[in-house]
Amino acid sequence: MDKYAGYVIVVYVVTFVLLGGYLAWMWLRLRGLREEDRE
Repeated sequence: MDKYAGYVIVVYVVTFVLLGGYLAWMWLRLRGLREEDRE
């Protein structure tokens, strides 16, 4: 069980990092597009 616990933790961490990075990238893109629309 301990052997798989490490893999599960790594998978969860990688998934959350990728999801967080994707959401942050989308937020920055939307913010940039809104700033361009103001001009």
